[in-house]
Amino acid sequence: MVFLAKLYLIWILSFVLYWNKGHGKSTGIDSLKVISLNGISENSNNNNDNETCPPCFNCMLPMFECKQFSTCNEFNGQCDCIEGFGGADCSVPLCGSPSHDNKNRPLRNDTVSDACDCDEGWSGINCNLCEVDSVCNRFMPDNSIEGTCNKNGMIVNKINSNCNVVNSKILKILNGKIPQITFICDKNENKCNFQFWIDQVESFYCDLNTCQFDIDLQNNQTSYHCDDISCKCISDTMLCGQNGSIDISDFLTEEIKGPGKFQCAIDIENSQEHDCKFEEAKMNDLISTIFGDDYIQLSCNSTECLHYSQVPGYLPPDLKHGQRKLSWTFNLLLTLIILILGSSFYYITNNISKSPFFTNITTAIGQNQVELPNDQYDFLKNDIPATLTFENVSYSITESEGIRRDEGKSNVKILQNVSGVAKPGEIMAIMGGSGAGKTTLLDILAMKDKTDGDVSGAIKINGKQLEKSYFRKLIGFVDQYDYLFPTLSVYETVLNSALLRLPSSMSFAAKQLRVLQVLDELRILEIKDRLIGNDYQRGISGGEKRRVSIACELVTSPSILILDEPTSGLDSNNANNVINCLVRLAQNHNRTIIVSIHQPRSNIFYSFNKLILLSNSRLIYSGEASNVTKFLEANKLYCPPGYNVADYLIDITVTNERVDADSVNKNNERIEPMASVGNNSSKQELGQESDILSDSFMESSFHTNVASEIRESIEFNTTDNNELPTINTSATFSEQLMILCSRTFKNVYRNPKLLIENYLLSIFLAFFLGTLYYNLSLDISGFQNRMGLFFFILTYFGFVTFTGLSTFAQERMIFIKERANNYYTPLAYYISKIVSDILPLRVFPPLFISLIIYPLAGLNIIDGYNNFLKFIVILILFNLGISLEILTAGIVFKDLNNSIIISVLILLGSILFSGLFINTDEIPYAAFKYFKSLSIFYYAYEALLVNEVKTLVLKEKKFGLDIEVPGATILSTFGFKVRNLALDINGLIAFNIVFLIVGYIALKYIVVEKR
Repeated sequence: MVFLAKLYLIWILSFVLYWNKGHGKSTGIDSLKVISLNGISENSNNNNDNETCPPCFNCMLPMFECKQFSTCNEFNGQCDCIEGFGGADCSVPLCGSPSHDNKNRPLRNDTVSDACDCDEGWSGINCNLCEVDSVCNRFMPDNSIEGTCNKNGMIVNKINSNCNVVNSKILKILNGKIPQITFICDKNENKCNFQFWIDQVESFYCDLNTCQFDIDLQNNQTSYHCDDISCKCISDTMLCGQNGSIDISDFLTEEIKGPGKFQCAIDIENSQEHDCKFEEAKMNDLISTIFGDDYIQLSCNSTECLHYSQVPGYLPPDLKHGQRKLSWTFNLLLTLIILILGSSFYYITNNISKSPFFTNITTAIGQNQVELPNDQYDFLKNDIPATLTFENVSYSITESEGIRRDEGKSNVKILQNVSGVAKPGEIMAIMGGSGAGKTTLLDILAMKDKTDGDVSGAIKINGKQLEKSYFRKLIGFVDQYDYLFPTLSVYETVLNSALLRLPSSMSFAAKQLRVLQVLDELRILEIKDRLIGNDYQRGISGGEKRRVSIACELVTSPSILILDEPTSGLDSNNANNVINCLVRLAQNHNRTIIVSIHQPRSNIFYSFNKLILLSNSRLIYSGEASNVTKFLEANKLYCPPGYNVADYLIDITVTNERVDADSVNKNNERIEPMASVGNNSSKQELGQESDILSDSFMESSFHTNVASEIRESIEFNTTDNNELPTINTSATFSEQLMILCSRTFKNVYRNPKLLIENYLLSIFLAFFLGTLYYNLSLDISGFQNRMGLFFFILTYFGFVTFTGLSTFAQERMIFIKERANNYYTPLAYYISKIVSDILPLRVFPPLFISLIIYPLAGLNIIDGYNNFLKFIVILILFNLGISLEILTAGIVFKDLNNSIIISVLILLGSILFSGLFINTDEIPYAAFKYFKSLSIFYYAYEALLVNEVKTLVLKEKKFGLDIEVPGATILSTFGFKVRNLALDINGLIAFNIVFLIVGYIALKYIVVEKR
């Protein structure tokens, strides 16, 4: 009672001072001096004030503090103000509206008396009260969703209150000045902020923590009970030290500790104002002692922006009624989608059907159905022949990159000083045992990029040393293995090469005739309509495949044709047919042909004009093939009568002394010689003869003849004939794209198993899931079923994308060969792969599943068909994104098994952080929380759930009570953000763009020919 009496006297004295000052009277009593934060009186005089700048605001320093109990940011020393306040120390009310964050809201011009100029639709001391529903749209998770300004005073998430003090005695003493209180209560954080204003000037503020928010519908009232209260005065304001006013700073700081209670009556019919009261024990004592009232009486306006389904008392419409109401719209939408898909399919197939791949053959050999210019008709003529010379060609790799047996050497020599001349109209054969360096020499002559080692020597065409890019366009290279599409016919395979590599200025009829002429020249015209085939589909023979590979190169009319072991894997008859074709090309059409061959039969050997014989990387012989026996006889090596010269050459050159790059993975078994060599030499002596023969050749007249022939050829072409063969320009990018798309489409058309199985499985699965999840209920179990349905659909699409790995693995070597031979650019192939392969497999299945499952499962159509369209978009973006991600793994990893393992790990990691198996908000380690950002499943899964559930109100009946829970609340419980729908869709788009680019980069720089 003594304390209250003293406090009562202070109040009386304060009002007397205030009254006298207001009437110009002096009491002779000085007002209290206000002490600044640094402890120096404001009335004191410091001579250094004009010389020293005031310190910058830093809430980490003791002389500064953040008002309104705002938090101090320890990283920048600035205050993170509560909603509705700004300035350096959070002491200035903000205007505008909460539609903008604090940093973008204007400060109140005059903190003394001027009211805020609020945005339209907002009101209150600091413009925190909504007035109309439309201003709440800004706070909805999707721009298409309309918000509601809830004014019934019942808190859902975060409520703002603006209250007038209505205690009559307080109003009378303040003599017309209006006392007000503002509240901001956050149910999720269990706290409130409290400000006391007089004439819109803040006097003191409080922070209320550990709050409990109750709604008593029986008594029509809300009750917010907070256990802990902390209050502070704002210096030099009324009640807090202003001249003529009482200073209750110490009372607020030391006495007001809580608990406190804020109660309001609920009146649904009058939602504008509510009768409220604020109670706190010490505060009640003060009010009761001075004013005779039990507590502070208030009249409050309380508002909160919500979705209409979150407003307490909202009754959701009957789902079945909504379905009936929108059934005609939904059916119309389905009809439009089907029409659009059908039209698109017809347009695509109609345009592709006009491609040359689907054009019937109109020109035949010996017929004059098509008139062509002379320069386009007989393309096999060669006006400017090409002579290839190579001198002292060497190749070596370092120790770390090769296999070395000889101690004391710093590198491994694969080729040493190989020279020769290949002329038009002749066939040059490169022979030697396994590992002799045949393939390496061919690669160097064809200007293939060698991944390791150093290449030296001079390689010239018609006496000129050319750039690699120009050089490659003058030659055709046929690999040892045949990489062909099994679903294309012989004619279509060669036509593909002609369309891609011949100039666009050349008519299609001329290209078609070229193809038929080549097929006729190689004796495969009669099988032009047969499919290539593979191990699982019967097709043409191995020899015929080899001639098809030759035709693909010959159709471009190259001046030089290089073939790597064209007879490898063929029987003697097919091998003879292939060589006979090459002989005719060389002799009849003046072509320069170079072949590597392992062990030809005798009649094939005698077809060669020039011979390069290699052993242990060294040159044993170079020159006329018919003179090789003379060279051997000069070295006392005699081929027995009736013995195959080619076999004999292999016998005397094979050795096991060393292993080079050509023989790392080849059989090292030595072929036992069948003939004796002069003077009964032993087998060991045979192996040592190669080094002796190489040295003997370098000192012989045969080597001198080769060097002289090289010099004469260069001089002739330099002085008398300095022209180079004409280079054909290839098809344009758009032509490449159209041809590749047509080829891929025909490949799918001829082998529709994968496409049809994918479609049928998707349709069957859609009906199965639609039946299993038929007409989902609007309760907790229905929510669980929706989660299971969406996750299963995403998982199905994820694992189906593995088919893309096997498809690309089958095409990988074809792409490498065609790219190396300048068929097309990697970008053209990549786009055609996306358009003709990925899109049909990744766009249509989601459409089938959406069209079937959505109506059967009774998914959300209450808000119209926007949800359905978003559902389709999300599934398509996810399916495209995950397929591109898996395809990228298949591109990066060459081995199919490795790519499958990596893809499984990627898929499992993405599924783990999808949000179903673990609440991503509750992950204990901060580093792991960011893993969800790398999961495409998380973006798609959250987007599907938010799109479906955010506008629903789930009902659950337990213990005789009907419990209604907004869908947004359930989603937040599982760690999903209702406002992230647009963010998730953007994330899916980002995944598509990123892996589209990464996949192309990997294709361009990783999937390259390495020799």
